Amino acid sequence: MTINYLYFRQQVSLVRADRAACDRSRAAHLGLAAGYLKQIAAAKSGSAVAR
Repeated sequence: MTINYLYFRQQVSLVRADRAACDRSRAAHLGLAAGYLKQIAAAKSGSAVAR
């Protein structure tokens, strides 16, 4: 995966969280967005992150 792809997925997750119909859905999408940010940080630092 490229960093650009991870940024894209993170942004999609934020949009989906914003448009979520319920709190549970919103939380799930925000969790995904946070996970993508962790992967981005790891990619920038050169370390591996378990998915």
